[in-house]
Amino acid sequence: MLAALLLVPGGLVGPVVASADPGDVGVEGPSHSGTGTPTGSKRATSGLWFNDGIWWGNLWDTASSDFHIFRFNGPTSSWVDTRVATDTRANTHHDVLWDDKAKTLYVASYRFVNDGLPAEPNFPTTMRSYSYNSSTKTYTLLSSTQINNQRVEALTIDKDSTGRVWATWQQGNRIYLNVTGTDGRTWGTPFPHPASSSNVSVDDTSAVIAFDGNKMGVMWSRQVGDATDGMYWSYHVDGASDTAWTAPVTAVSGQRSGDDHMNLKWLDSASNGLVFAAIKTSFTSSSQPLIQLLKLSGTTWSVHTIATVAECPNRVIVLIDESTQRLRTFATYPKSSGTTNAGVCTSSGGAIYEKSSPLSNISFTTTKTARIVDADQYVHNVTSTKQNLNSAARGTASSGLLVLADVNATSRYWHYYDPSVGSGGGGGDTTAPTVTATSPAAGVTGVAVTANVTGTFSEPMNAATVTSSTFTLKAGTTAVPAAVMYSSTGNVATLNPGADLAPGTTYTATIKGGSGGVKDVAGNPLASDRTWTFTTAAAAGGTSETVTIPATADSYVSSGATTTNYGTSTMLGVDSSPLEVTYLKFNLSAYAGRTLESATLQLRSAGSGSTGMQNVKLVAVDSWTEPAITYDNKPALSTSVGTLGPTATNTNYSVPLTISGLTGELGQQLSLGIDSSSSDGLDLNSKEAGSTAAPKLVLTLKK
Repeated sequence: MLAALLLVPGGLVGPVVASADPGDVGVEGPSHSGTGTPTGSKRATSGLWFNDGIWWGNLWDTASSDFHIFRFNGPTSSWVDTRVATDTRANTHHDVLWDDKAKTLYVASYRFVNDGLPAEPNFPTTMRSYSYNSSTKTYTLLSSTQINNQRVEALTIDKDSTGRVWATWQQGNRIYLNVTGTDGRTWGTPFPHPASSSNVSVDDTSAVIAFDGNKMGVMWSRQVGDATDGMYWSYHVDGASDTAWTAPVTAVSGQRSGDDHMNLKWLDSASNGLVFAAIKTSFTSSSQPLIQLLKLSGTTWSVHTIATVAECPNRVIVLIDESTQRLRTFATYPKSSGTTNAGVCTSSGGAIYEKSSPLSNISFTTTKTARIVDADQYVHNVTSTKQNLNSAARGTASSGLLVLADVNATSRYWHYYDPSVGSGGGGGDTTAPTVTATSPAAGVTGVAVTANVTGTFSEPMNAATVTSSTFTLKAGTTAVPAAVMYSSTGNVATLNPGADLAPGTTYTATIKGGSGGVKDVAGNPLASDRTWTFTTAAAAGGTSETVTIPATADSYVSSGATTTNYGTSTMLGVDSSPLEVTYLKFNLSAYAGRTLESATLQLRSAGSGSTGMQNVKLVAVDSWTEPAITYDNKPALSTSVGTLGPTATNTNYSVPLTISGLTGELGQQLSLGIDSSSSDGLDLNSKEAGSTAAPKLVLTLKK
């Protein structure tokens, strides 16, 4: 099912269905098969953010079974996977915070429990932070630290004016908090909110929000079945003791006045700012409010009905559109007529509708506008950003609006994108990519017959367009069979020939441009073909001997288990998070005094390939042993002698090694290490996997 937004001069005409079921609204996106509720089920959390004129999202990637950072392509209203992982655990929910001032992304990931179930220990909640490179439009992992060791119903984060990140959740029927140091990474010890009213039910949740420029607020629900029920509010002044929180006040109070759904926003203004909370109640009479908008002005909370029990809304979020000075709320309501299950009020979902109100005079009418409707299935769990929309001060100038939801029955994301506010925004990149470097370089001679061919691009590319049809190699008019892969790390396309190239032969490499060629993530094609030639080295004169030397020892080490030895493992790991380094040893004692002509390391990937690059390096110390090497006693790596990647699963690879780096190793033991700066880990077969898959060193030597 597809739906498109038709843009005409003057703004957005509305959702126009193209080749879609009657009644569909919005756009169907990627599959999230493999995880159940990828946008989260409690509306305190956020899954999207706006940065550098582009919308981004934390989405599940079915192919790799990981959560990744995705880039939203505004002109095509589609998602592009950047291949940067945020969590490898399927059954997790997330809260995403973009700090535009520090240009840092924070992703809190937690294993969740369902409604009415208590928190469970021994399930780490992590926060990963990422830097952003505006030139390459890429994110790089900076750190991964543990917030708590609990499986919880909901958890949110926000950052105060001193650089400290706060988190809150419910554990053991208490509202808990934790906070980092001013580095924004190093977490302290979790502690309960000091107020007695933070003693809540097992089904209650909480949320934090930075406001007024120097405060951190926390709101929580209380559903204990008496007059003390409601939504509670307390705040901490930046720089005060961690446990110095104000005495809580009730934003709403009374039996059934609260539920565990809340979504918070802050609007800076001359009057010291306003905090807004979209919440759900537990009322049951048709005329009573079921979702409400709470407004904090100074010290006073006011209450405004968004929808009644009769309208059957659920899981509400609020966004502040600063350009139009409106509050825009989105929630699940029963589907309208003309669709399957129209009018049915169910906890399974419905469709996503919008209700809005002027900021100056808050009033939500019964009229609502369809934003995401799958005519055949239920839509649920809408999410968006913590940021205010179309705000120059918040780094969202001309952002427009983007909301994301999920259809559980078909395991598909759906989204609604409104770019009409402001000009451009949301992914309007119109600059064509260029090829900034090639290997081998144009015109080079004496190229090793084992060499791969690479092209480096000026910006991130759409990996689906970098294929063996758009990146080719020929000897004259004869095509060279080869595998082609693209890595977002460095924006590098690699062509790996299926066999060694012929010696003394001129080859022509082409990266295709134009409408049928490679394209960047915004859909802009390479302007024209990039073509270059190189020539392989002539066959060596005299008599040579090629020898294949199996590894005598191999293992890997992991920063996640610093004292564990993996010498008997059939797999060798290479990763940057946790840090995994592979070690190999070869006996070259029989080749003292020989002249080395070429060297190739033969490896076979196991069940996990990698989009990243791996580095083969010399290891000066050869005293390590396969049964004893661990992360704590590992020898240091030194000079790089080769590179590998990107890689697919269960594939053989030949890695050319520099002759100068290995010449001095003839006649003795050779130790090699393999590491990577990529968080997309690679698994290799060890010698324990069998002789066919075992690492080998192939040397060509003069007799």
